[in-house]
Parts: sequence; C-alpha cells; structure tokens
Amino acid sequence: AAREDRPLVLVVDDNAELRAFLRQHLEPDYRVVEAEDGAAALERAREAVPDLIVSDVMMPGLDGDALCRAVKTDPDLDFVPVILLTARASMEGRLQGLETGADDYLTKPFAMAELRARIANLIAQRRRLKARWQGDGLRLHATVPEVTSADEAFLQSVLDAIEAAMEDETFSVARLAEAVGQSRANLHRRLKQLTGKTPSEWIMALRLERAVALLAGGAGTVSEVAYGVGFKSVSYFCKCFRERYGTTPARYRETLGDETDR
Repeated sequence: AAREDRPLVLVVDDNAELRAFLRQHLEPDYRVVEAEDGAAALERAREAVPDLIVSDVMMPGLDGDALCRAVKTDPDLDFVPVILLTARASMEGRLQGLETGADDYLTKPFAMAELRARIANLIAQRRRLKARWQGDGLRLHATVPEVTSADEAFLQSVLDAIEAAMEDETFSVARLAEAVGQSRANLHRRLKQLTGKTPSEWIMALRLERAVALLAGGAGTVSEVAYGVGFKSVSYFCKCFRERYGTTPARYRETLGDETDR
C-alpha cells in the first residue's frame, strides 16, 4: 500500500522499548504513532483519529482501562477499535478490560503474529462495513434488525436523521452533525472513513433515492416531488437527478410507465 494509505495505529505504553518493538513490527503494514500514557494517548487520538489503538493496561496516571473507557464514551472517538495488552492473566482482569468496551484483549507475553492478526481482523471488519455502505445506494428504508457494531449503529443514526428531515430544505450538514451528536469535522471524517461519502453527499443521495421512490409510486408532479425531498429549486433538482441517474425525473417516470404498460 502507498505510505499514506496504510491504516493509522496508535501504540500506547509507558515502556519505550516495547513501543519501539511494536512500531518495528507494525510499520511495514501500518502508519504508527506513539503515546507514553493514557492522557497523552487521548490527546493524540483526538488529533489524529487513528484506525485502531493498541494500549498497555498498566500505566501510571490514566491507565489502559481508563483510556479505553474515555475513548468509548467520546462521540468523536467511540468507533475506534481498541486492543488492550496486559500482564493480568486472570479471568477477572480480562473481564475488567472487556467491560471498558475494549474490542479485543491480549495477555502478555503475546506472539507478535497474533497481535498482527487481531489488528488486521478488526480493520478488515471496518472495511467490510465500508463496502456495504459506500455503493451507489445508501439503503434508503434499509432495516438493520440487529445492529452489529457501533459503526453500523452510527450509520443507521445518520440515515434516520436525514430521513426525518427529508422535506426540510434548510436541513444542513451542521444540523445533521447536531442530530447525531458529532462535531461537523468529525462527522465528515467519520462518514468519509466508513463509507467514502461526505455528509453532503449522503444528504443528496438519500434525497434523490427518496425522489426515485416517489416518482416510481406516482406521488405527485415533478415539482411536488422536488419540494417533497427538500429541494428549493425544481431546476436544481432536475440537474442533480440527471447527473445521478442519466435522465430527467419526467423521463424516468415515463420510462416506468412504458414498462408497466407492456
């Protein structure tokens, strides 16, 4: 992969030698940033928003459990997978780590190959999620019977917020960010990271998908459909529709009529 295309991993440990060891073994496949304790890691995570965090548990000050809890309760970071490394071998220690929201847990001493496999697995899960949501359609009216991850729950909340405000021509990226409890910058970064689409692209895509459904159902005139999905201008609606579907709304409806008459 190109140097800058590699996923970003934040390595957190108060032991400089272990950080160097992890960097050495991860850098062929990942970009690596380091932090020497939980407080520094939290600051670094908010600056860089890594694809994954690997953290020791036993550290002075803010330890790994507290760091994980802080990450998983921060709406700007809660989607970042966390792997905790610990010398605590007891079941109680493992449960404590998982209860903080850690995505995975590895007991020291660990095999580097196993850590690499777990990192790759968690990042692959994120990529599969991205592939499901970044196609031409954003699954308007999609139902997710059992949300399988924080990422999918977040994407569903974005979809629900846009659908709820579909007819509101003043609905904006700022309003969407507020509705899903994110800063504008993080909403943009998180949606782009997960789906390859920006918030404004999501809003536009869902409005046009709703328009297609309304046109197919014979719901009103082209003008009524345009205003019904939040466009201020019919001409702009027709322009956007043509750019996405290669035909005008009126011609699209005529084509459907021709097909149903056969």
